[in-house]
Amino acid sequence: MALNRRQFVQTAAAAGALAGAGTATAQEEPDYGGWFDDVSNFEGTVDSRGQDTVEITVGAEGNNGAFAFDPPAVMVSPGTEVVWSWNGEGGGHNVVSDGDGPLNSGDPVSEAGTTYSHTFESEGIYKYVCTPHKALGMKGAVVVRPGGSGGSGGGGDQPTGPPADPDYGGFFEGVSNFDGETADQTGQDSVEITVGAEGNNGAYAFDPPAVRVSPGTEVVWSWTGEGGGHNVVSDGDGPLNSGDPVSEAGTTYSHTFEETGIYKYVCTPHESLGMKGAVVVGAPPGSGGGGGGGGPSVEVSGPRWLFTGSIMAAFFMPLLYAAVSRRRKRQGPPSVTDEDGRAVVEAATETEPTTEIGHDEYDPWGTAALVAFYFVLIAVLWVFMYFVEFLGRVSVIG
Repeated sequence: MALNRRQFVQTAAAAGALAGAGTATAQEEPDYGGWFDDVSNFEGTVDSRGQDTVEITVGAEGNNGAFAFDPPAVMVSPGTEVVWSWNGEGGGHNVVSDGDGPLNSGDPVSEAGTTYSHTFESEGIYKYVCTPHKALGMKGAVVVRPGGSGGSGGGGDQPTGPPADPDYGGFFEGVSNFDGETADQTGQDSVEITVGAEGNNGAYAFDPPAVRVSPGTEVVWSWTGEGGGHNVVSDGDGPLNSGDPVSEAGTTYSHTFEETGIYKYVCTPHESLGMKGAVVVGAPPGSGGGGGGGGPSVEVSGPRWLFTGSIMAAFFMPLLYAAVSRRRKRQGPPSVTDEDGRAVVEAATETEPTTEIGHDEYDPWGTAALVAFYFVLIAVLWVFMYFVEFLGRVSVIG
């Protein structure tokens, strides 16, 4: 079935509106009804769908002390086991459903290493609290939805991690070489961190101090030999411990991070000077995870004027062509004169009758208007994607 220009424009506009509605639905953030209004470490829902087991830290830094669940809100697939793990900070904590719900870890406990787990089979939003510290904002939620996460790494089935701007809870205050940015090293098999880099009034720094990696990445700490003896030890309960401080250049220590989360560490002899670091595991929600479902990223290289000029040329060339065609149509065929300057009218040659093809007459201004409409539609879609993807910090896929 053939479509004329008017029908085509109407169909394209309807398809664009439908695509926009589908995008907004796909990236919808759960409605918690103000549940997290007083929770200082809540920055969005961490999409961990596709994992068999998800861990939540109990007693994480937040709400003016060690009074937080980390992550406070997590999205999992039906059948996922969620494990709450106590770090021993902030006194006694427990995990109890808010209202009628399946969660109840019992009386508050403070021992590090305590765990409580529950397997969620049914879809829904499950809110919970630490009863002794609910008034301080120690609240959480588990959202159970089918589907896969944006993922990280090349496979597209790995979980996402903490938000794009992780909440370190003041951990990096006084660290001179931390500028607020977390170095993105996701997608690499191995990442190196320098021990004894310049910073904190001497060779008392890790470089980079904060780095984000994909699950399964090996992080290698490499000593420069400057600043005396250094080591790498987890801040609180954690997997990192390089042993006694050493000063020999070329010393290395490595650890492979499998679980998403934020892993803080220090150099124990120089912690008070600001020699601290953190490893963030997992791509941020909505990033596409380096190929997990958001498609490959596109970089535009070369001079900015070349890129801008190409866009402008693509837009104005149809308009220029339409103007030239219209002018030629008005001028008609060129006239022929004799030696005295008088116009000569030539007899028209007999030609075979032509067969007209049944289609709309070419309309240069209509074509130019159609091209302009496409240009405006693309610009509107790009603006929409900017506000959703970058300002909203929510995933467009999943």
